[in-house]
Formats: sequence, C-alpha cells, structure tokens
Amino acid sequence: MEIINEIYRRNKLLAQVGTIHLVLAILLGVYSFFNKEMIMGINSMIKPIKFALSIWIYAWTMAILLFYINDKKKVRNLSVLAVVTMVYEQFSITLQAFRGQLSHFNNSSVLGGILYAFMGIFIVALTVQTLRIAITFISQKAYTIPSPLVLSIQIGLIYFVIFSFFGGYISGVNGHTVGANDGGEGLPLINWSTTFGDLRVAHFFGIHALQIVPIFGYWVSDKYESATATKAIWVFSVIYLAYVCFTMIQALMGMPFLTL
Repeated sequence: MEIINEIYRRNKLLAQVGTIHLVLAILLGVYSFFNKEMIMGINSMIKPIKFALSIWIYAWTMAILLFYINDKKKVRNLSVLAVVTMVYEQFSITLQAFRGQLSHFNNSSVLGGILYAFMGIFIVALTVQTLRIAITFISQKAYTIPSPLVLSIQIGLIYFVIFSFFGGYISGVNGHTVGANDGGEGLPLINWSTTFGDLRVAHFFGIHALQIVPIFGYWVSDKYESATATKAIWVFSVIYLAYVCFTMIQALMGMPFLTL
C-alpha cells in the first residue's frame, strides 16, 4: 500500500519496529486461544497484545509526524530512544505474561520490581525527549505543510506529553483503579473497570491525541481555507481536552467510564 511505503520512506527504523509489533500482536492473538495462564482473572496475553498494538500505532504515527521536523539529528535521537523504550517495555510485559506475573505495579518479586522500575525510567526519558521535540517543532521557522496541520501536530504532541506524565501519576499511586484494588469486572479486551474509577481511560484518550488531533487537522486543512481550519482545530482541541479531563475527574471520583 502507498501509505505503508510512505511511512517506510519517512522513518525506516520506526516503520520496521511498528511492523514487528503488529506481527507480534497477531501471533500473540493466535496464541491467546491456547494460553491457559490467567493474570487477575483475564488471559495473560491480553496485555502484551494491547501494548504491541499500541506500539505499532505509536511507531507509525511518529514516523509520519517527525518527518515534518527540520532538525533531523533530534529526530534520529528520539527515534532511537523510542525504539529502545518500546522494545524494552514490550519485552518486559510479554516476559511477565508468560511467567504469569504482573508487569506493572509488581512489588512481589525482585525481577518484577526491577523490570517495572526500568520501564518507568525509559518512559520518563522518552516523554522528556518528546517534549523537547515538541518545543523544537513549535519554534521551527519554516514548514512544508499548511499552518493548520502544523498546529494540529503541535497540539497532538503536547497533549501526548501531558498525558504520558499522567501515566507517571498512575505509577506513583501504584494502581489504576480508584475505589478498589486493580482487577475485577472490566470492558472486553481493554478491561477498563465497569464498577469503579479507572485512570487508564484518561491516559488512553490523552496519549492518542497524538493521532486524533492531527487526523482532524489534516481533514479540515484539506476542506477549508486556513483561517477557518485553524479555528476548527482550536475548537476541536479544547473540546477534546475537556473530554479527556472529564474522564480523568470521573475516574478520580471512583466512577466507571462505562457500565455493562
């Protein structure tokens, strides 16, 4: 497909890592039908599948967006750090899944604690570097794409950074469920709690602003003139942020995102 060829042309390293994780998600998905290991009441392969898919989407998204940043040295450095971080995170999550152990919030074993600690260190480093690349893009003098699309990418990057740090808050409180211990009834596959507040909801929608806001920006930039498109992006971005904050407050109040 043309879009895949373009992703590989823009950033081969991130494109390849994304593809590897897509294939991994498919393989783990097939294996999950035969897997008997359970963690907190669900198939142990669910979490590594979710993260493999998330890394695939993240890697291909960054391969597309980083292309517009002129400082190629910073782009290369961020790409390498992202690959190291994502590969380590996926390795740790998958290893622990096969061992029948938690990958996050694991204080029950030395290995689990070490794996989780290094995961946090890598994620913080990547988030800080992403903030630096966002600032670089915001301060850039010339762009090869329409200004409304530039704005949408800048906002997407900033929202991604903010809610990546919110993920750090979740780690700090040592759990994602508000009102109960982690585990219990949850939505299919994503497993967000259907009985208590779940901080993962805001984290999920917040970091995926990296895809959602630029996609909206691309659409309005293609349909409307610059001034109208820019206003639409600002309105959409404010509404989207308000929605994510609502899900965060909802979770902090101990209320589930959805009930079944």
